[in-house]
Amino acid sequence: MAIPPQMLTQVLRTPKTQDVTESPIVRAIILSDASNAAKLVDSLEQSQTLEAYNARRILCLFEADAVSHLLAKLGTAGLNARKEGLEILWALLAAEEAWTVRETLSAVKSDLDKLLDDTRPLPDNMPEYIERDVRGRICDLAFIVISQLVNREYDQSLFRSLDDRGRNEEIRRFKARGIPLNIA
Repeated sequence: MAIPPQMLTQVLRTPKTQDVTESPIVRAIILSDASNAAKLVDSLEQSQTLEAYNARRILCLFEADAVSHLLAKLGTAGLNARKEGLEILWALLAAEEAWTVRETLSAVKSDLDKLLDDTRPLPDNMPEYIERDVRGRICDLAFIVISQLVNREYDQSLFRSLDDRGRNEEIRRFKARGIPLNIA
């Protein structure tokens, strides 16, 4: 069942003192239709807001069948929503069986390719006094998330140590190979 916009707004404004994930609207209406995941993506754009906080918590409750709706919407979303959405993708699939991960990612390959082609820098909300090992891009985060999903033992340190050109080449090779059929 699609959620009416005014009801969605009401749920997203649930104070942090209340658990939005226990809301009857979330449990009975929002989570009952995987396509509702797409309606929450726009709320992720404004980082550090109550709406973004609640949208993220609700999105992490969906099952793997919501991935296609989430990724389709990320294709037109802004930078922060893409970053948050990639982290949510990992949360949705990290505990799934390998075959579910493989089938789900294979079904959304064109949407993943859009994210792997996005070379814009990730939003950086960290204070200046915190040293960063790498200033990542959307494509870098997408590559790391997908790599960790298809290989639970994936070590991202080598990829992160590469410069932009080296990371671009790794992403290009990954896209050429496609989603492996034998996920570890």
